[in-house]
Amino acid sequence: MDIFELIEIGENSEIEFKKAKNSVPKDLWETYSAMANTNGGTIVLGIEERFDKDERFDISGVESVEKMLKDFWSTINGNKVNKNILMEENVEVININHKKVIKIEVPRASYIDKPIYLNNNPYNGTYKRNYEGDYKCSQDEVNAMFRDASEKGFDSSILEYYDMDDLDMPTVNRYRNRFSVINLNHAWHNLSDEEFLIQLGAMDKDRKTKKVWLTVAGLLMFGKSVSIRSYFPYFDLDYLKMVDVDEDLRYNERFTIDGRWESNLFNFFTIVINKLSEDIPIPFKLNGITRIDDTPVHRAIREAFVNAIVHGDYSVQGTLRIKKFKDRFEFYNPGCLKIPVADIYKGGTSKCRNPFIQKMFRMIGFGENIGSGFFKILKAWKEQQWAVPILEENFATNEVVLKLNMISLVPEVYMGKLKEIYGNSLDLLNADEIKILVTAITEDEVTNARMQCVTDLHPNDITEMLRSMVNRGLLIEEGFGRGKKYMINEEFSCEESDSSLDVVEDESKGKDVDNYEIILVNSKLNDVERDILNIIKCKGFTTTKINTESLEISQYKSIRCCNNLIEKGAIKKEGKGRNVKYVLVNQ
Repeated sequence: MDIFELIEIGENSEIEFKKAKNSVPKDLWETYSAMANTNGGTIVLGIEERFDKDERFDISGVESVEKMLKDFWSTINGNKVNKNILMEENVEVININHKKVIKIEVPRASYIDKPIYLNNNPYNGTYKRNYEGDYKCSQDEVNAMFRDASEKGFDSSILEYYDMDDLDMPTVNRYRNRFSVINLNHAWHNLSDEEFLIQLGAMDKDRKTKKVWLTVAGLLMFGKSVSIRSYFPYFDLDYLKMVDVDEDLRYNERFTIDGRWESNLFNFFTIVINKLSEDIPIPFKLNGITRIDDTPVHRAIREAFVNAIVHGDYSVQGTLRIKKFKDRFEFYNPGCLKIPVADIYKGGTSKCRNPFIQKMFRMIGFGENIGSGFFKILKAWKEQQWAVPILEENFATNEVVLKLNMISLVPEVYMGKLKEIYGNSLDLLNADEIKILVTAITEDEVTNARMQCVTDLHPNDITEMLRSMVNRGLLIEEGFGRGKKYMINEEFSCEESDSSLDVVEDESKGKDVDNYEIILVNSKLNDVERDILNIIKCKGFTTTKINTESLEISQYKSIRCCNNLIEKGAIKKEGKGRNVKYVLVNQ
């Protein structure tokens, strides 16, 4: 995005402006660490925050750009930060109205490189970012990053002094029975329990002492409740059935850690998966005269459940939580993703937090390890013409949620509702705008990130489209920056729009009334926008320079108002760079 687009969006979890006249701001490095450890972002030096209601930011500019760049690169490659993840193309000097600003694009650091910290002290110099700004990470958050940096996986770690006595043997036996059915004539069938668990990765031998202990994976998968909690005090499991609930009834059924069962991961999965598979609203299929109950949807639900388990971080506060609603499933796991959400939607990439637990599930027919698991979920939901699954990463709560909505995204199903709200205005929208409205009405809200999953549009194009739909009254917006969401404007008045246009058409009978007059009567314009239209009417065109000099407004306000007029269909932009000019649409 260009600087003016960034200014219009404003500061959020991925955009930060800093005043930097003569030197690199000291707090820049905290923001660098925070963005790198979260989801990346953009830092712009040379923009000052103001307390003006109309214009919150002022382009103050950077002096001695060459010196500042030299200091910046010298510092980032020195001892201030533990790792420089920037390349030259990530830093750009931009000229704006005879002033210079420096734009720094900070990528999301690879899980191998995290944590990115300051002053040689990870426990006092590691930051993350949320909507309020940069915050210092806790010791648990830093340790989680160090654990994730291991390619081998934390769940392979040997737990000294945890042995067979810490396992729930009935759970182990149930697993072995399933293993025998799935893997006929396997070489492990005749092994003792200890030898079997070693082969599986649930136990391992300490090379120094020659003693055999449980691994993290073995304890979590098959351990006794008390043994698991002694090593993982935050360990928590929860299943909620929430079908036809109301204020008085919060849930229909709950299965959680209550002392009535050995609460390990294998028991939780085998008990809850049957509850999830009940009453799935899809028609059964026949293979000859035999009913096929194991459909792609059933397999997708199992895959989603296994994914939540194997990607969970059980050393941090949080709950492995599964929710079943009448029309959707929700899978929550503690710990953020090791790779960006966008990479997961692309498929073919798998960076599992617990590869040994993943292997244990795969050996009994559950889960994938080559990045195809999530693709199977997407495919199953697409075949049912249900809404695209929503995968979200919440850095504030340090958890990931996958939402599987069993709601049809076939436009015809909801066109009646949308037609009631928007009337004939619906016929003027393009296919992507219709997708936005359908998603908003089926899921109660829509975001830029959500539409990246539903359409093939670039995030910048989605931003422009959503902004345009807000300006036209089709959507209402709530929140700021990355947390901004959009809802259906159920009070959209197509009657007012139609009637005002009818007035113009009546007045235009026998008269030479062009698109300019129709726009003035039919659109809600502010004073600056009307003045810009009048300049174009008189001169035949306008430019940012003409607007700033004639109307005594800032360059930013001129561009913002021109963009609003473009979105309202009043004007269009011609040319590029310094040769950009604005003309009426019908010229």
